[in-house]
Amino acid sequence: MGIFSHDYTQLPISLMRRGFRTWRLRTKLMVGLIPPVVIILILTGYITIWFSGKFLNEAVKESLEIQTVALAREFEVFLQQCKENLLIIAQGPITRSGFYRFLESRNDTEVSYKEFAYISQSGEGDIFMVSAGEEMISIPAEYVAMISPSPSLLFNNVELKRGESWVSDVIEVVYPSGPKSLGNRKESTRIIRFVTPCFDGNNSQVGFLLLSVNARHLLKILSQFNSPQSPVFARAGGRGPMYGYVFDKEGSILFHSEETRGELKNFSTNAGAHQIQEGALERPGLEFPFRPGYLDKDYWKIVKDVLAGKHGSIRMIDPGEYRKPTNVPHFHGYAPIHFKTAPDRQAIVFGGVVLVKRSNLTLWAGYKQIDVIFVVTLSTIVIISILIFGLSRIITRPVRDLAAAVNQIQETGELQEIILSKYDDETSALQRAINKMIITLKKQMEDIRLKDKRIKRESEREKARLEEEVSVLKKRLESHDIEEIVGFGPVIDAWKADILRAASVDADVLIIGETGTGKQLTAEAIHKHSSRADKPFISINCGALDENLLLDTLFGHVRGAFTEARADRKGAFLAADGGTLFLDEIGMASPRVQQSLLRAISMRKIKPLGSDDEIDVNGRLITATNVDLKELIQEGVFREDLYYRLEVLTIRVPSLRDHKENIPVLVRYFLKQADRLMNKEDVGITRGALEKMKNHDWPGNVRELMNCVTRAVAMAEGKLIHVDDIRLGGVEPVSFPKKSLVGQPVRPEPPTQESDGIPPDLNARQKKAFPFILRKGEITRSEYQNATGNNLPSRTALYDLQDLVKRGLLKKTGRGPATRYCLAKLPDSAG
Repeated sequence: MGIFSHDYTQLPISLMRRGFRTWRLRTKLMVGLIPPVVIILILTGYITIWFSGKFLNEAVKESLEIQTVALAREFEVFLQQCKENLLIIAQGPITRSGFYRFLESRNDTEVSYKEFAYISQSGEGDIFMVSAGEEMISIPAEYVAMISPSPSLLFNNVELKRGESWVSDVIEVVYPSGPKSLGNRKESTRIIRFVTPCFDGNNSQVGFLLLSVNARHLLKILSQFNSPQSPVFARAGGRGPMYGYVFDKEGSILFHSEETRGELKNFSTNAGAHQIQEGALERPGLEFPFRPGYLDKDYWKIVKDVLAGKHGSIRMIDPGEYRKPTNVPHFHGYAPIHFKTAPDRQAIVFGGVVLVKRSNLTLWAGYKQIDVIFVVTLSTIVIISILIFGLSRIITRPVRDLAAAVNQIQETGELQEIILSKYDDETSALQRAINKMIITLKKQMEDIRLKDKRIKRESEREKARLEEEVSVLKKRLESHDIEEIVGFGPVIDAWKADILRAASVDADVLIIGETGTGKQLTAEAIHKHSSRADKPFISINCGALDENLLLDTLFGHVRGAFTEARADRKGAFLAADGGTLFLDEIGMASPRVQQSLLRAISMRKIKPLGSDDEIDVNGRLITATNVDLKELIQEGVFREDLYYRLEVLTIRVPSLRDHKENIPVLVRYFLKQADRLMNKEDVGITRGALEKMKNHDWPGNVRELMNCVTRAVAMAEGKLIHVDDIRLGGVEPVSFPKKSLVGQPVRPEPPTQESDGIPPDLNARQKKAFPFILRKGEITRSEYQNATGNNLPSRTALYDLQDLVKRGLLKKTGRGPATRYCLAKLPDSAG
């Protein structure tokens, strides 16, 4: 077997043990304590649910038994009442008028009788009355003989003594077509017949007295007793539906309880028992009852107990659709219905009543208990977690203090020996070991530092492999093919995608970007890739012209419009007709220029200076700005309606600091460009110089980078540009130890004596106003206009102030009229 005889089944266990050793102490305590507690709580809850469910089931069964016995008693009272009425009639004279008097005396009762008859043994003097609506009608003997089953059959089936009575099962009686008073049609009615013997003065039986009641009275008692209005129903309730049914001595289910809030429906055995049992809807002489099959052992057990005079309850699992057991049990409470034929005789069983309760009380209680267990478990977990957290903090405090000291060394970079208070032996031993390691590291790091310094010095003098670096970048970052845009990566790719989308439609475009990012290049690329590429591209810088000259440049003039207008001038709109007109620094346009532009854009018509005729123009307008036009709108300098006319499509040109990975690509491009301009060949750049460019933030963006490379090529004495050849001071605040736009420190340079603390790279207006800013510490736009003199336009003042903000010299605060420009930091020379 050799080396292949390892037991790999032990590998997961080994890995788990190894992982457990690496866990935090707090995690180990939680894993070791919380799961056992949760398991104990779950087991306890399960046992509690089991016992409580058992007790709840017993309570439901007992409550159901009480209600069933009470319902059976209601049936017995009803049958007893009918029997007593029959015996009262038997004590009086057996005459038709006596029958009517008895019926009139019972008009206030809810019981209505179907048959009222005296049947003599001799066949003479019979009286037979049948209810027809709300009155009893006496019918002739010839119709009595056609009633099925015939009342005369009682002589063959009933043997009674004086004072005894007999009750029939629920039978279906068919009354033949008869007199008009009976409706002149056959009628089928389910009734219960009560019979008692009649005797003459010689104590000889002369016939029977018959009283029958509609079986619907039993159905009404069952439905009312089982309705929500029943107080017994409310007490025995619980959760889930309940219904009841009555069966006879043969085990046939006679009818099922119904709703009592309206007219009672026909007899039904399908709504309850028939849903849960299988059998037949037939019985000799009676078509409507339902007789369950003998396979329903639970049902026939109920029948057997009832016939034996017993009451009780049984629990079943309710079969659902396709007779599959469900989780909801139903309880069958049953009780016998007794009928006493004579006071001195034992009562007989007339039938049985069953109340069925589909109770989900146990399931509901179980769910509620699960909720309680969940809350208890969650609370226990929280409490244990808090205890573990507190205990672990106490136990691990020495180690955490030691770790904090080590982290401080890492943050400060100073390898100093750790000195802590006296702790336990284990922590003290670990502290001594760490201090020994720090001493060793300090020595090794000094050696490494000296070696790295020598290596870096040599590496910075090597020529950077720009072609190789650009090739790798190109493979890693693919981009859209727009030759005007140099660079790769997601930022450049999104920029190119915006250009191509703008070129694919013929809508006006607003280009937003910082100075030197390539807004002019973006506009030219949109024009070149659009359907207007073969038409003119006209570019106008709104910030470089005064108001009148800009209006004349844009809209042109006719001959004689002013003194020097010796010939017609088309203007930029007409020159760009069919092509593209690019307006740079649109934020510097005066209100008058803005008004003229708004009209030209909305109407697509222009009126040259001195002309009364309007000329249609069809040029695409592309505008650009390096300031926030919305802030100019708030300050009241720029028209809001013009802004929304220009902002149909918006393209944001990324600053160089957002895609600094393209610096090698741009450097290579500008090196080749500078070589051609200055007739130099293959000027390269060292790694150190390239790294210096990568670490710079380039507030002047691509234009600054291009000027930097061009200046370095011009000043380089050999074939390589070294670190010292890269001059970045042209865009750095030379007098202010501040942070640049992205928060990187910039090397300060002392101001010259001539500048008196004023940075040398400011324009004439800024230099003139800067002493005022130094004295006051802040300035507003109107104060800047007054400080420079010469009626400086507000747009020019705003441009100068925003330029000082970009350079980091000023900081803008407030909005609208409350806008102020505060000095970022006093220069060193100013004390």
